[in-house]
Amino acid sequence: MKQLLMCLLFLLCASAKASELPPLEIGIWPYMSTQALLTLYHPLQKHLEASLRRPVLFVTAPNQRAFVERTLKGAYPFVITAPHFARLAQEKAGYVPMLRPERNLVCLLLVEKNGPVHRLEDLKNRTVTLPSKITIVTILTLKALEAKGLQPGRDFTLRYALSHNSAVLDVLRGESAASATAATILEQMPASDKTALRVLAKTGEVPPLFILANPSMSKADVAQMKRMLLDFVQHTPEGKSFLKRVAWRGLVEPSDEELMRLDPYVAELNALLGQAK
Repeated sequence: MKQLLMCLLFLLCASAKASELPPLEIGIWPYMSTQALLTLYHPLQKHLEASLRRPVLFVTAPNQRAFVERTLKGAYPFVITAPHFARLAQEKAGYVPMLRPERNLVCLLLVEKNGPVHRLEDLKNRTVTLPSKITIVTILTLKALEAKGLQPGRDFTLRYALSHNSAVLDVLRGESAASATAATILEQMPASDKTALRVLAKTGEVPPLFILANPSMSKADVAQMKRMLLDFVQHTPEGKSFLKRVAWRGLVEPSDEELMRLDPYVAELNALLGQAK
């Protein structure tokens, strides 16, 4: 009986110590509204909290630039971020790449399904809404338009939105003729929105987002986080459902080669970050 009481006391103390741990923050780049992101990642948050026995908070920033700046300052112990943001964080702040979705990031230019735009050239004298100018979707889309001889300010009016889904909403509201986003983000949108849109062009394909660890995290903590993430998507019903919602297919370890392929986009990102806000 005495041994049983001691065991119960130990478990209670361990539980109390776990509850006293500060929340573990995981940064997510703001490609959707904050509420949409928190709702989407909620199943993963609950899994990590149960596995770690401590609070876990998914946090973001008001815009893409602020998120990049906070990442480079080491604000996040772990981060889920865009591909060129990830490479920049690895090179400038020492973040350690852990995992990436199996599926590549495919950039799409979207228009109203029954609208008048059927070719890239049809965007002349119209408005195009893109996510923040530092997103890789925007970089690739502008390159595709320039390849067709279309220059922003001269041939079409360019608008920027705070997130990918808000850029798409401009088309649905009739405020823009076209917008760009990633195929995975389009798949996360409501079915009614997707059926009202048509893919005008595929503007590029690059490695997808990456999950990275702050260099201050121990190797044991990084290994533990990697195991928990893989366990979630491979062995739990909630994880498999989450995979379908985010359209990742699965999680794999990134290679050095695919990270190096992002260097041209990092060079452009650095140039854009150097411009006035």
